[in-house]
Amino acid sequence: MTQGPSCHIVVIGAGSTGAAIAHDLALRGLRVTVIERAGVASGTTGHNQGQLHSGARYAVSDPVAARECVIENRILRRIMPQSLELNGGLFVGWTEEHFSYRSNFLEACARCEIPARELPVPEALRLEPSLNPRIHTAVEIPDGVFDPYRICLSFLASARSRGAEVLTFTEVVGLNPPRGEVSVIFRQTRKKMTIGADLIVNAAGPWAGRVAALAGAKVEVEASAGVLATVDERVCNKVLNILCPPADGDIVVPLRMSSILGTTSWTVANPDDISIPEGHLDQIFRVAQGLVPGIRRYPLRGVMTAARPLMVQSGTGGRSASRGFACYDHAGEGVPGLMSIVGGKTTTARAMAEMLSDRVCEKLGIRAECRTQDVPLLPHRLGVVR
Repeated sequence: MTQGPSCHIVVIGAGSTGAAIAHDLALRGLRVTVIERAGVASGTTGHNQGQLHSGARYAVSDPVAARECVIENRILRRIMPQSLELNGGLFVGWTEEHFSYRSNFLEACARCEIPARELPVPEALRLEPSLNPRIHTAVEIPDGVFDPYRICLSFLASARSRGAEVLTFTEVVGLNPPRGEVSVIFRQTRKKMTIGADLIVNAAGPWAGRVAALAGAKVEVEASAGVLATVDERVCNKVLNILCPPADGDIVVPLRMSSILGTTSWTVANPDDISIPEGHLDQIFRVAQGLVPGIRRYPLRGVMTAARPLMVQSGTGGRSASRGFACYDHAGEGVPGLMSIVGGKTTTARAMAEMLSDRVCEKLGIRAECRTQDVPLLPHRLGVVR
């Protein structure tokens, strides 16, 4: 095994987690190769709602994830302001159930140190004229919006500026971590190659279990699918949330001149084969209609679906599953040289990368501190991979 900063790490997956890991490891001086079977952000990351979470959505039900989100929200504002729209968000309610949830919500936000400010209803309606005029409570929180593709490109631009290599449309077909071998096929030419590595990082999201199995290892990950609908109109300026526990279709996110509505949740066996269940699209519009009356009249620009890679924990799943994350060293299974990471959100990708990279360096005997919380990322335009 190579020692010191010349160690070569192969990262499988070029979504937000894999891209952030590449940036972190390259910043610590390691040699990095990212392998992605399709394009950058072509999986879960590229099909998410683009919400820069303040953590407020999870404050009541998942305070650990909520604290992670608000901390990372502040860090991302510092290191990649060019990739974010810092427009803020509103949690609003118009039923008795929404109003009764208000106290728990505000108390949970305070415990998680998430800024939450109650707004007079007339002020909320002035800020968002399309909001349901029947709302009787509104809370402002520091949500924001990002383009998932651009976030990945910014991480990769910074990694590539320090020597990282990114191989897109390159499929991993075999792993031998003890020998440091990654077998790939270049999908455009069908050429085969074996890439040497001192350590392999599995950041394949909902496909992490499938990748680990190539090496005879096991990763339990719940592929939790969701449907998103995009309308061809920017119906709001802030991220709109319903003041209730996380539920299907309770968010509207403005992204440039469109709005993304969603999302639903159900478990799938194969993240490459997701069919939209009957009624899910109607459910999204029915709930969004409560936030923005008349939203159905805008042209439907598109519908998309992807699977979230949720950690598997006893007694939880779907909406009740934690949005936290975990790292696994497969040496304990008799597969040294392979580590996996699952869970999390795009908002927390940098923190996930820090945890994983700390463990990589510890495992390889490398002393190199994480600096990603302070080093600004390069613009996404410099990260385009051809």
